[in-house]
Amino acid sequence: MLLAGVLFGLVTVGFVVPCLIDVAVTAASDLRSLTKPAWVIIIVFLSAFGATAWLIAGRPDWRRRSMLPRYLEGAPSIGQQEALRRHPAGRAWDPTIDARLGNPPVQASEIPRPVGPDDDLEFLQELARRIRDSDND
Repeated sequence: MLLAGVLFGLVTVGFVVPCLIDVAVTAASDLRSLTKPAWVIIIVFLSAFGATAWLIAGRPDWRRRSMLPRYLEGAPSIGQQEALRRHPAGRAWDPTIDARLGNPPVQASEIPRPVGPDDDLEFLQELARRIRDSDND
């Protein structure tokens, strides 16, 4: 009897509750058959059978839907390389992007390049001083 109660609890928590949450967060316009309150009642009263019915007959078919939000469907898109070139970090790779976007052209020598800490003489001297000071303590 105890085993049956434990199994019922596991099925409820692991299968029925996630289906109830799925019904709650699904938009009413995306439901395939019944309304949200009807699905909640079916899942609550029929437990695992109601949750199975939700997965088979009520849940929206996400394979047929676009992954884009509704306001972006049909919007023009650009490729990954073009997006990278338009980003400020990507402009260092392609100096001609500014001219293509209508901005004044930038010479490759004018683009600031990152300098590593091992190229900075002041940083290296400060680091050596800190190491000497920590050794003396």
